[in-house]
Amino acid sequence: MHGYRNSLLSIALGVAVLAAAVLAACDDNSPAALSDAMQAKTDAEPSSDARAPCQGNDCPVTPVFVNFWGGRGTQPGQFIEPSSVELDSLGQVIVAGHENRIQRFTREGVLIDIFGVAGVDDGEFNHPHGLAVDRDRGDLLYVGDQENHRLQVFTPQGGFLRQWGDIKFQHIHDVGIDRASGDIFVGDLELHTVRKFSATGMLLGEFGGFGSGPGKFNEVWGISTDSNGFVYVADTKNRRVQKLTSDGEYVKEWSTYGGVEFLKPTGVYVDKDDTIYVCDSLSQIVALFDTEGTLLTVWDLQQIYGSRSEPEDIVIDAAGEHIYIAEVFEHRVLHLKMP
Repeated sequence: MHGYRNSLLSIALGVAVLAAAVLAACDDNSPAALSDAMQAKTDAEPSSDARAPCQGNDCPVTPVFVNFWGGRGTQPGQFIEPSSVELDSLGQVIVAGHENRIQRFTREGVLIDIFGVAGVDDGEFNHPHGLAVDRDRGDLLYVGDQENHRLQVFTPQGGFLRQWGDIKFQHIHDVGIDRASGDIFVGDLELHTVRKFSATGMLLGEFGGFGSGPGKFNEVWGISTDSNGFVYVADTKNRRVQKLTSDGEYVKEWSTYGGVEFLKPTGVYVDKDDTIYVCDSLSQIVALFDTEGTLLTVWDLQQIYGSRSEPEDIVIDAAGEHIYIAEVFEHRVLHLKMP
């Protein structure tokens, strides 16, 4: 375990240096500024000895890169900022971006079908953002239809079932599902709230509101739930993850991984073993935690993928083998696999 801790500390140090550079680059979007930010990452890389893999059964496992697909555009199979990714029970990958459609792929990235067009009618979209598949109840697909201020529900084949919305759906950013009850949690980035609904759209509760105190939010981004019904929210501009009960009562929060502060926590996913995956988009990492917020490991996507990325959402298959990350820098879906 000492080798692992040293390696994790080295990764954290490298990410911290990159984080400072990227924040500076965010104020200057010129190619030179972005180049300087990435050079800072290179200059801060620890030696190969510091990154040597640990030995023994306690060492965390790092996934390997399989492939990517997409690229910026509106042609079939392309994306404009693919910010939401999901999986159905067959392992098919479902992606939403800014192209006002939903695309479905095989696990290898081969396009299966597309549904939805720009519009306001049933089954049409204006900036879909936030996906959730209820794998325990027939693979129903819930889609946040952001600029139409509503949530739409579809069959696994993309057939429209129902929708609901109101003035409090200002900017839907993610959707989560309670595994036991099938209740739906919808996060609104502009109103800084999470609302809880039944699967048919009955309002069951509302919590949050703008602020930095416990249970308050400054831009709700990702939402996911564990097997005990706890809700995990990426509270993005407060740079933290909050853990709440299913009724919105504050439990705890954390804002660091390995001593490094979050820069932009975005996507949150909880797998079947209740491991919590948090994308930090600007730091180009995925941090894994247990349900108490204890860091398990950090995936350095620059190392794994070999190129710059901005991970905004993540999903893991039921076997815990295949990992899909929606990243918005190159407008791609990244496919990783556990060795």
